[in-house]
Amino acid sequence: MKNRTSHVGRNDLCPCGSGLKYKKCCLGKSAPDQGDLAEIYASKYNVRLKQAQDIAAIRQAGQLVVKTLDLVEDMLRPGITTNDINALVHDFTIQNKATPAPLNYRGFPKSVCTSINEVICHGIPSDRALVDGDIINVDVTSILNGYYADANQTYFIGKPTKEARKIVAVARECLKRGIKMVKPGNTIGDIGWAIQKYAEGQGCSV
Repeated sequence: MKNRTSHVGRNDLCPCGSGLKYKKCCLGKSAPDQGDLAEIYASKYNVRLKQAQDIAAIRQAGQLVVKTLDLVEDMLRPGITTNDINALVHDFTIQNKATPAPLNYRGFPKSVCTSINEVICHGIPSDRALVDGDIINVDVTSILNGYYADANQTYFIGKPTKEARKIVAVARECLKRGIKMVKPGNTIGDIGWAIQKYAEGQGCSV
C-alpha cells in the first residue's frame, strides 16, 4: 500500500487493519485495486466499502436529518412537550419519503429520542413540557432510500444556568477533541482517551 500510505510511519499500525506494524505488514507492497480492497474488507471484516453512489445517498440522508433538527430548533420554547417534538420529526420524515429509524426499534415507541437534563441519551418523548432552564438533546435518525443518517443536537430552553452552560461547553469541546483523534492508525480507545482526559480535567465525568 506504499502509494497510499506515505504518511504512515514504519512503526505505526498498518492502515490495512491487520493490527500489525506497518513495517511488518504492507510496507513495500503495491496497493490493491478498489475491487480487491472491497473484497478484502467484505470477507475479513464484514464491511462493505462505500462507492460514490453510496456516499451521495448517505449525504442526502444526512441533509434530511440536519433539516429536521433545524425545524426542531425553531419550535423549541417553554411549554412545548417532547411529544410535540416527536410529532414534528415523525411527520417531516414521512413527508420526505424517509423512515424514522427509532420507531419500533427493539420496542422503542417513538420516532425520535428526547433527553432532558439528567437523562443521558435515548429519552422517550412524553407529555412532559419543557420549562425555562432545561437542557434537551434531540437525536434524529432517518432512513432514506435504504441509507441511515444519525445526528443529535443539544439545546437550551429559555435561560440556562451556569452549570448547564458549562456541561454543554465541555461536551462540545470533547466532541471536537474526539473527532481530531479519528485518523489512520488510531483506535476507538484513542477517541475515548481524548474525551475522558478533557472532561475530567474540567471537573466533569464521562
